Amino acid sequence: MLTRCLLFAAFLVSAPALATRVSGTVTDLRGEPLAFVNIHVAGTHRSTTANENGKFSLELEPGNYDIVFRMVGYKTLTLPVVVSGEKQEVPVMMEAEVYNLAEVKINAGEEDPAYAVIRGAITKRKYHLEQVESFTCDVYIKGLQRVTKFPKKIMGMQVDPRGNIDTVSGIVYLSESVSKYWFKQKDKIREEMISSRISGNNRAFSYNRASDMMFNFYENLIEVEDLSKRGFVSPINANAFFFYRYRLHGSFMENGEMVNKIEVIPKRDNDPCFRGFIYIIENSWKIHSTDLYLTKNAQISFVDTLRVKQVYFPVKPDVWMVLSNRFEFSFSFFGIQGNGVFMGVHSNYVIDPVLPQNFFTGEEWKVEEDANKKDSSYWNSVRPVPLTTEEKTDYRKKDSTEKIRTSEPYLDSVDRVTNKPTAGKIFLTGMTINRRYKKREWEVSPLIANIAFNTVQGPVAGIHLGFSQRMENNKRVAARAHVSYGFSDERINATFSLQYSYNPKHFSRWKIAGGQHTPQLNETNPVGPLLNSLYSLLDERNYARFFSKSFILIEHDMEIINGLYFRVGGEYAWKQPLYNTSFYHWINYEEREYAGNNPLNPSSELTAVFPSHRAFYADVNVRLRFGQKYITRPGRKIVTGSKWPAFVIAYRKAVAGIGGSEPDFDLLKISIHDEIKLKLLGSLTYMITAGTFLSGRTIYFTDRQHFAGNQTLYSTFALTRYNLLDYYSYSTLSEFLEVHAEHRFGGFIVNKLPLMRRLKLSDIAGVHFLSTKQLPNYLEAFFGLEKLGVVRADFVMGFEPDRKPVTGFRFGIFVD
Repeated sequence: MLTRCLLFAAFLVSAPALATRVSGTVTDLRGEPLAFVNIHVAGTHRSTTANENGKFSLELEPGNYDIVFRMVGYKTLTLPVVVSGEKQEVPVMMEAEVYNLAEVKINAGEEDPAYAVIRGAITKRKYHLEQVESFTCDVYIKGLQRVTKFPKKIMGMQVDPRGNIDTVSGIVYLSESVSKYWFKQKDKIREEMISSRISGNNRAFSYNRASDMMFNFYENLIEVEDLSKRGFVSPINANAFFFYRYRLHGSFMENGEMVNKIEVIPKRDNDPCFRGFIYIIENSWKIHSTDLYLTKNAQISFVDTLRVKQVYFPVKPDVWMVLSNRFEFSFSFFGIQGNGVFMGVHSNYVIDPVLPQNFFTGEEWKVEEDANKKDSSYWNSVRPVPLTTEEKTDYRKKDSTEKIRTSEPYLDSVDRVTNKPTAGKIFLTGMTINRRYKKREWEVSPLIANIAFNTVQGPVAGIHLGFSQRMENNKRVAARAHVSYGFSDERINATFSLQYSYNPKHFSRWKIAGGQHTPQLNETNPVGPLLNSLYSLLDERNYARFFSKSFILIEHDMEIINGLYFRVGGEYAWKQPLYNTSFYHWINYEEREYAGNNPLNPSSELTAVFPSHRAFYADVNVRLRFGQKYITRPGRKIVTGSKWPAFVIAYRKAVAGIGGSEPDFDLLKISIHDEIKLKLLGSLTYMITAGTFLSGRTIYFTDRQHFAGNQTLYSTFALTRYNLLDYYSYSTLSEFLEVHAEHRFGGFIVNKLPLMRRLKLSDIAGVHFLSTKQLPNYLEAFFGLEKLGVVRADFVMGFEPDRKPVTGFRFGIFVD
């Protein structure tokens, strides 16, 4: 064993000295550089890609090699190279491929020869999809984004790109990463980012994730969450002929095999389909390479176009895997225009590796703590794609100025500029006062968010202040304070909260809060202050109902094990009823007047909805999601989902006798919620909640189970919102059942309507159901249209036993 260790150590020391760099430039026959040529060493898993100037580099030990150069549109070139131990420059010239299209006469009604090839590929699709049970490989990713145009202001806010955008090249983001990737059928993945580098920020970690670039066209549907809720139809989907037309452009021979170049054309412009070319090997029907793209017509989000170029190569005689992925995209929003490219090079494949039991856990991606600590010599040794002159310049300029840009004097100078108050900040957006060097910030809310009117307080003016301090390992302290004054009831309200997040990887935090404020009887505050003000002043309808609450609260959250969350808390409060003190309005309606603050008796101005009392509550909340998948980055954990729904158990105990507390009850709620992806049909989100008061010796109105009603035209479209339901008429102190379901079609229906699809709208439909002792069977059904995932309008129908159906429109901003 000692001898083996010594020999292995000697090999590690001597291997770098033995390696020789073989480099060169790939050109066409005219001497023009060829960008992004795929290169691999025959008989090995060593591979690389030429950069956009055609330059490539390989580290090889002395010996004889056959280096294979492949690029779509050019003949594959195998070049014998003898590595002697000294650096070698190898000139490479590639010849354009000649596509042979046999003279085939296609009579009217006959099909293009491409269809026969596609049928073969569809027949073998599942075989190639499941051919490899498991594999591992190394993945190098380089990402580059440019901004080519930007406005001086966005929504009145000054755009200050200095230090972020190179004024010559327009590069706003340049990064590299090296990862180890594992896959096992079906859909089990694990990825570890070993090294990461971002130009101008050596303390950051990139988001270059190999699995995001694993477009597998053997799948029926290519699912990309950030681009579409529906996914995109593969050109060799089992039902591809329903979506695509095909045209054979020719074929060529490569290593004794015929490769067919086939153009794929969507039958309908607005289907979620690719355009471009797919190359299929005759007889084996394997994918040889792809050059496909998506446009806005395919309902993609965030980018205008996305081009996907893939090249496959044999890792075994009959097993072809992806050698390189290349994504090119362009974007434009809010006057900002730009483009980018992400390239992935896959190497060192091992098919069916021996892995320990339970190797695949919920952790799908892990970024090593020291991934950003690698120096330039490391990157020069592992980088398979040489940097271009432009990229070298960007690294040099931004890295050389990073110390300056992260120094206290520089950050203080930036803060002096950005911290200056403006009319837009004071009135509309609020101010953030930064001390970037000390990772500290203060927040001051905008004036518009702190001026309101309601019939209980009259005109209200206030201010919201915030403070946060970030510490090592993503620990954070945050403090909030809110002070307001009601000019009619002449009362000052003041609240505070202090939160300490001490273990972000387990979502662990302490929170303490207290003070006096005027919440709504439903403490989730279903009517926003601005909306209530407008309805009160312009329509003489006061939907919000208030009470006074003085309280102190403490709670603790944490994730015990992956997917199991636990929250415990206690609250002591003094609650007092309130009454209307102001009847001011801008428009007078003779047929109506303001309702009283008691929702059970709105015609009376003197009847209290509950007596003044003190209360003590103990709360326990448990959330469980089996098979939770997540990402681990230094100092934080990001949950990405699960194939199982989430279960939540919430228990509240009101304890009588503590500090004069009067309420005495036990409330238990159990809920289940999930998002189910239905491929081309979009996704279905649902939540089911059942609850009951296990005991109820003393329950006041604020302690009842309230529901998220809405009687205004505006809605946030939260999943649990009933858009035609009264706010308090059906609040219950007995058992209840809520069912909410919303299906997001992602344009599946409206894209089939010629006039509608030009607007690029998304269609939504769903139901809300409620059953209580007072209201045993209430149902809402709705259909809506959404733009850009933000602006939304719904038509809603409400059904209640023994009453005529009610209908209404709701407009607003979608809140996910």
